[in-house]
Amino acid sequence: MNQRFFNIYQYIAVLIFFPLAFYLWHRELADITYVILILSLPVITAYIVPAVGTNITKLWEFNNKKFMIGKFRLYHGFVLGSVTSIFGYFIYKVSPLWTNMTNAFIISLLGGAFIAFWNVIYDIHAVKCGFIVVNNKSAYEKKSAHEIVFEYAPVYFYCFGFIYCFYIKLIEYFIDKPMNNYFWTVIVFAHLASIFIPTLIYAIFSKKINGYWGIGRYKENDK
Repeated sequence: MNQRFFNIYQYIAVLIFFPLAFYLWHRELADITYVILILSLPVITAYIVPAVGTNITKLWEFNNKKFMIGKFRLYHGFVLGSVTSIFGYFIYKVSPLWTNMTNAFIISLLGGAFIAFWNVIYDIHAVKCGFIVVNNKSAYEKKSAHEIVFEYAPVYFYCFGFIYCFYIKLIEYFIDKPMNNYFWTVIVFAHLASIFIPTLIYAIFSKKINGYWGIGRYKENDK
């Protein structure tokens, strides 16, 4: 894959995959509120985390010239969010219906691995061709694209994928139940969890394995 592929793919994801995700979930759930809630979590997370990571902590950069806010793509949330919500749809379709928390937990463990796998593959090729620049320790040491990506992607994307799959199962649980204060508390908490928990777990993992927190541009004296 080269940069041309990623330059084209990013617009396909926004213009084709996001409407497809909306169609699939609307066909499945009918209620527009639930559809918006399922689509919103990966989109919002994919706006906030990379926006901070590119323009504030400088961990990532996108070699893209159009529709940029600093080093961040204006439409980035829909690029990641659309495909993630499609993955979530197929995980939902092949998984058994909600029975209990244990059932949802196991499905989320497996679904998180599936989402992480494809995100890791995407990032490896994007880093290899220079579409994404990662300023972590492995990149500083001029290691391979695989090593650069494996420093952050498996842990982060697995945690995020797990939370998203569990969130989908919670939505399933709440269908046909009142949208009361308890429901909206769960929704808000899930959105906050998808933003902060994967980043926190990755940072702890990075500190333990690589000796630095890993959330910003690596410098030789980082500890």
